[in-house]
Amino acid sequence: MPHILVLQFLNLLMGGGCYLVAVTSFGAWSSAGWSALATGASMMAANLAYGGLVGTGGRFADGWGRARTAISGAALALVGALIAILGASAWSAVLGTVICFAGSALFFPGNAGLFSDARSALGEVPLHRKVSRYNLGWSSGNLVGFGLAWLLSDGPVGRGYWFAAGGFVLIVGVMWQWWSLPAQVPSAAADRADHPALKLLTRMGRVGLLLYCLAGMALMSLLESALAQQLAPAAAHRLATGALMAYAAGYFFGFVVLGQWSGWVMRPWRLWVIALGMLVAAGGFILCGLAGQLGVAPLAACAAVLGLAFSAVYTASLYYSLRLPQGAAQAAGRHETFLGVGATLGPLLCGAFISGWSNMLAGLGVYIAIGALLVLGWQVSQIPAITRLLRAHPP
Repeated sequence: MPHILVLQFLNLLMGGGCYLVAVTSFGAWSSAGWSALATGASMMAANLAYGGLVGTGGRFADGWGRARTAISGAALALVGALIAILGASAWSAVLGTVICFAGSALFFPGNAGLFSDARSALGEVPLHRKVSRYNLGWSSGNLVGFGLAWLLSDGPVGRGYWFAAGGFVLIVGVMWQWWSLPAQVPSAAADRADHPALKLLTRMGRVGLLLYCLAGMALMSLLESALAQQLAPAAAHRLATGALMAYAAGYFFGFVVLGQWSGWVMRPWRLWVIALGMLVAAGGFILCGLAGQLGVAPLAACAAVLGLAFSAVYTASLYYSLRLPQGAAQAAGRHETFLGVGATLGPLLCGAFISGWSNMLAGLGVYIAIGALLVLGWQVSQIPAITRLLRAHPP
């Protein structure tokens, strides 16, 4: 079995590469003068490829092989990066980003299955720590991707694709030795055992994730377009990439905390309280827009709080999806499908919502507030029934 630290590193490379491709494409579309609606539609296409294929990725990983599926995904992502490089246009950026996201839809369920099997590498590891390590891998990659995009923001548009392509090549090279590795199903005991509340907890996590992504992916896709309404394209790109780096830092910090603290497991109210940060962040974006505060610090603070809220929603969905030992990669694929649906619809809905606003940043904040109310309202409607089951059957 591959060591869990190696799996984390591979998640870093894929997460960083995909987000670097996406943010580089934002710069290409902004430079081409594309509208918020066009940018949102482009990211909708990329996320549609992800959401439409990630369930298939989970089935492939459990049936054909975890490592085989992950390697195939990395190779496909490499093709996407090369198309964006060779085309050197806004339209080739669309196609390259779509193919790159399709590749990640194969990679992540395969690698999640390897994480689920990882007990043979490190002995028995609690599931909440495995989930945290998995999340820290891709989230640190996102942080690196956003950071590289920010460092490269003053140079020619398109350089980020080269860094992403190098990461995808490295993934294939490292994983090739595990091409034929069989799955190892964990025993149905301790934190991999069934519980009467598990079905409701899983549904609460997955639907909450879908609703969150209506807002979260909108921020990532359209913050630059909102800022470009008042700033030059280069300044908007630099400011947006800095804020998105803070967004990634927010959920990275949340994943660290949730990996060290097990007090949230089977206690849905505690993660719900953390998710309240969505409303705080939405209010901050509205105030920044209305007050004209377009500096890095206020926008980064709002984005970091939103990222912290995301860590709670995402962790709940993935943890309860993986709680049962059978079909771990398929369960991860279903979790990612809910993410993909929300991420697909979010940019398009938000692009249509804010395109007529005279202050698009404030409009983005209002849109995120609506998403927050949907997430928190749905989850609070589910918690009483879950609490009754937990009281009747203490975990």
